[in-house]
Amino acid sequence: MSACSFLPLLLENHSVVVVPGLSGSGVTHWQTFWELAHSGWMRAEQDDWNHPVRDAWVRRLTETVNAANRPVILVAHSMGCATIAHAAHERRLGNVVAAFLVAMPDVEREDFPRATCEGYDPLPPTSLPFPSLFVGSSNDPWISLERQEHLARLFGSRFVNVGERHHIGTAAELGAWSEGFDLFADFLRGLGLLDR
Repeated sequence: MSACSFLPLLLENHSVVVVPGLSGSGVTHWQTFWELAHSGWMRAEQDDWNHPVRDAWVRRLTETVNAANRPVILVAHSMGCATIAHAAHERRLGNVVAAFLVAMPDVEREDFPRATCEGYDPLPPTSLPFPSLFVGSSNDPWISLERQEHLARLFGSRFVNVGERHHIGTAAELGAWSEGFDLFADFLRGLGLLDR
């Protein structure tokens, strides 16, 4: 594993919870790089990373957020973003102050694997109750650019298109994804959440 190409963020007054998607973000995923660079970050672990079930994933996310002793910032990828949308709609994330949402899949389109990912369709049609940055790719195979822009508006998120980065995960071979880390840092800085 190569070294991270960024300085760790100083977040003395906030907890960060990493929310992976399908397969749980392995050792070469940018979420894992970021987590390893920050000893205090937590991961919302799931019992079955290969078979997301909305109620189970929402429950485990809620438990992780509630275990934090400070206001929470979420760093999510793919199905982790969909899990956050449902948890927020169910008013389970009262301790969350911001969310960084990367590569949200379109769980409502016809070819979405509903047999593998249960209970996510439809998405709740409500805005998130905390500031969020919705980061997407122009050639994501799981969601069109138009749909990403629509969901960002639905969530009340600011949208950033990072260009052709596929699903912005392991297959894209982004390593520590310093571009995304800069976006995350700028997002937090704009909210006044960074101590450094």
